[in-house]
Amino acid sequence: MPAVRRLLVVCAHPYDATFALGGVIGAFADAGTSVHLLCLTHGRRPDPTPRRRIDRARDLGRAVRRLGAEDVVLLDHSPGMLGAATTDELAAEIQQAAAAADALLVVDATGRDAHPDHVRTMRAAYRAAAATGAVLYAWTLRPAEPGTARQELMVDADRERQRAAIACHTGLPEDDPLRSRWMRNQDSAERLVVLRDEPLLTPANRPAGTP
Repeated sequence: MPAVRRLLVVCAHPYDATFALGGVIGAFADAGTSVHLLCLTHGRRPDPTPRRRIDRARDLGRAVRRLGAEDVVLLDHSPGMLGAATTDELAAEIQQAAAAADALLVVDATGRDAHPDHVRTMRAAYRAAAATGAVLYAWTLRPAEPGTARQELMVDADRERQRAAIACHTGLPEDDPLRSRWMRNQDSAERLVVLRDEPLLTPANRPAGTP
């Protein structure tokens, strides 16, 4: 595991934290990282009643505690409509939450079929990471293409722990396609791509500018 002291996980939707990022969140927590979660919306689509939003927020809180995260904050952006907020606006909100974090984690949205909310979240998180000097990791299912220079990490995942967190989503039907898609990806490890690396530091005993 990367040596991360404090990690901010930035999600577009509540289910991203468990179905996509749950294995990675648990691995960081087990390694001693202080994990915190920022979710930009309350769901995948607008809710007809406020009660469902409250229930979903409660379920997410229980789920991330199962994974070892310390807390979660849900913002009030409309699901499916993150494009209505500018990247700068979202980045400012993420940056405020990431003030003490040395790394951020998002869902990889570099593929052509990426959800628009994930794309906007990733771009805003990148801008916030650049502003704070944090590393930015992205969970991905896509192996690196031959000839690419992107840095990847393989992280062991505790699937039983992730399954327990997923079970906290009491409002998600058993036959929801999200569950079946998750079951198709049950490898023992998760893949992380480094979207923004650590800044290069000059060793204390070497003058700046020395090769």
